[in-house]
Amino acid sequence: MNTVTGIVAGFLVIGGAVALYRFGARKADEIRRAIDSLRGERGPAGEILDYERDPLTGVFKPKT
Repeated sequence: MNTVTGIVAGFLVIGGAVALYRFGARKADEIRRAIDSLRGERGPAGEILDYERDPLTGVFKPKT
């Protein structure tokens, strides 16, 4: 009976780890979407803002 109990416990641990991983991935996606919405990934007219880094100053400026 100890062997069967160990196997069942192993499956329960694996199932719990998978459930915990899926929960973490789902929460991370929600947080990522919330940050993207706060950041405002699109400009006022709906276009995607595109920046390039100025090599002299290191500052990001809109592409021209």
